[in-house]
Amino acid sequence: MSAGPLLAVLAAMLAAAPAVAADPTDDSGLETVTIYALRPTPVTRVAAAVTVIDQAEVAQTLATDVKQLVRYEPGLAVRNDPFRFGLDTFSVRGLGGNRVRVEIDGIPAAGGFAVGAYSDAGRNFVDLAFLDRVEILRGPASSLYGSDAIGGVVAMSTLRPAALLRDAHGPVAVRAETGYQSEDRGWHAAALGASSLGPGELLLGYVRREGHEADTAADVTPDPRDYTADSALLKYAFTAMPGGPLTFTAEGGRVRQSTAVDAFLGVPGRFVNTTALQGEDAARRHRVSLEQSVPAALGLGNLEWRLYWQGTDTNQDSFETRKAAPPRTPPLQINRQFSLDERTLGLEASAVRSYSGHSLAQELVLGLEAVQRRISEQRNGLQTSLDTGAVTNTILGEVLPVRDLPVTDVTEVGVFAQDEIGFAAAHWTLVPALRVDYYRLRPRPDRIYLEDNPSSAAVGLHHVSLAPKLGATYRFGESLSGFLQYAHGFRSPPPEDVNIGLEIPLFNYRAIPNPNLKPETSDGYEAGVRWRSARLEITGSVYDNDYRNFIESKINLGVDPVSGATLFQSQNVSTARIWGAELGVVLRAREGAPRLDGWSGRLSGAWTRGTDLARHEPLNSVGPASAVAGLRFDAPSGRWGSELIATAAAAKRHVDRSRADLYGTDGCLRLDWRFNAGLGHGLRLNGGVFNLNDQACIEWEDVRGRTVGDPLLPYYTRPGRNASVNLRWDF
Repeated sequence: MSAGPLLAVLAAMLAAAPAVAADPTDDSGLETVTIYALRPTPVTRVAAAVTVIDQAEVAQTLATDVKQLVRYEPGLAVRNDPFRFGLDTFSVRGLGGNRVRVEIDGIPAAGGFAVGAYSDAGRNFVDLAFLDRVEILRGPASSLYGSDAIGGVVAMSTLRPAALLRDAHGPVAVRAETGYQSEDRGWHAAALGASSLGPGELLLGYVRREGHEADTAADVTPDPRDYTADSALLKYAFTAMPGGPLTFTAEGGRVRQSTAVDAFLGVPGRFVNTTALQGEDAARRHRVSLEQSVPAALGLGNLEWRLYWQGTDTNQDSFETRKAAPPRTPPLQINRQFSLDERTLGLEASAVRSYSGHSLAQELVLGLEAVQRRISEQRNGLQTSLDTGAVTNTILGEVLPVRDLPVTDVTEVGVFAQDEIGFAAAHWTLVPALRVDYYRLRPRPDRIYLEDNPSSAAVGLHHVSLAPKLGATYRFGESLSGFLQYAHGFRSPPPEDVNIGLEIPLFNYRAIPNPNLKPETSDGYEAGVRWRSARLEITGSVYDNDYRNFIESKINLGVDPVSGATLFQSQNVSTARIWGAELGVVLRAREGAPRLDGWSGRLSGAWTRGTDLARHEPLNSVGPASAVAGLRFDAPSGRWGSELIATAAAAKRHVDRSRADLYGTDGCLRLDWRFNAGLGHGLRLNGGVFNLNDQACIEWEDVRGRTVGDPLLPYYTRPGRNASVNLRWDF
């Protein structure tokens, strides 16, 4: 680890700080997180940077999607496609996509998949109205979470019946909510109810959202869009179950969207002759789970297990018309269909056993995770000549339907152990951990895949990965503590890279599978300090992560001397280093300053730098430095509060332009004003005006890879001044 440069910039860097406890000398009163050790752990004993967003902050932020959820969290981002496909997934410290594990109630969310300009199945998450809490672990976390946690973990927890019943005046609790946001003229309505029912507690919830295309501060007209989203949640907790509470959950959602992709019309390249392009997209997610927490089982102490089944379905239809391109191509109508289905059956179990002796105390966590997935993808379509009416299923030389990867079964089994060893006299806590994972990929080629790929047989893959971790925390005094951590991460080769389905005789292109792909790996080092008192908290960290064997998809291998075809293959080629520093400050006025009672301030930010070590160029996935500053007042009565927040992003100048003249974003400063008020009788109003200074900002995460002079760049401009309001009634 190159600690010298990191320590030199630490004082200038800022990062998000976790919530503070009222008494820093008592661990039992501190904010706890479960993401670090799969059990409630005080933040002072966490040897990593963790961000917590609770239900109150979600409400005050007026977040309606995951991008808004993390808008005040430097170092975190969510990529957005303003034309058709919308939000992607979280990026943590410069790594995103399927390299960040996202969980909903402990169950991993399905990954994303994209191929070409007409097919992009992003990741689908739970509706934010159902959220109770979000925990984000920054950096490699494979020692507990296995593959796909090489960049970090985002753990979402939904509401439990007890959360609504806690403040109810009787056996029934109801929450009704509605809101409006001017950004996309969207509105939502939500209803949740909880009740003590029979030998347990029941929760039911439903959310409806509707909206249109998002506004932009640029002088362009956004692509017309209409969307609807429906989400439902059911939980029943058998509190009288022998051995411990048993909870059944059924949860899912459906999103439908219709978009006229007018921005692409006539753009030089593949859309130069396009005169109309319409997208009709639908995505569904559903899951059922059964989980139980047993206080004492098999002599291992507290045991938790979870059995689940979930599925995701994406269907995207594209309708395109093209003008004639003389002398060979008549005017055309092209209809394309893309579908992606994933089914997952999983089992998770973990047990905690506590030991105590004269000079040390231990908490040992043992765990098992087993997952079986089936992935099925297909593209289809028809092309019609508008001159003759002739219809063909051959488009650009591809005879449809085709599969870009065969139907694939993926089996993953992991076992792990983590021990937290506390030395009372020395104020040290050591946290060693190790996970062993078995990964098997088994393709099941069918007729569609074989007809499209007659020259390349699909291959299987299996391997074993190890993920060790060693963390340590040290308490210097009542308020000050520090931490150190080394963590090894890995990501197993995804099916779409092992077996690429591509063979286009018209262009003599062919993709070949790669049975020798290795897992992507990382070695991460992190050091940090935490100061916690009644008035002030400071959290700072530096980190340095080395990544090896990154998989680059569809590398051009050149012309095959035997067949004359141009060959493509995914390979382990990239090595990278990402390092940075984070620091956060929260200040609260307390006793001794009655005139400042209720005032608080925060300052947070992140600075990250990345290098592609194979090419000695900047790593373009890493965003520019960013910071957030806020000044808040909460009335002593607790009836109302208000906050002014400034969000700043530096210009992106550290860009790899060796292959193309890529666009770099300018710096931007936006001001937001939020307020909340209790109206009595359980009514609460949250509102806000965002981008008060009406800045035209383009975010790096959205446009990385775009070239200078790209006519589509203005469409990525974020909305100008906009407002949101939300009314919640708990009764």
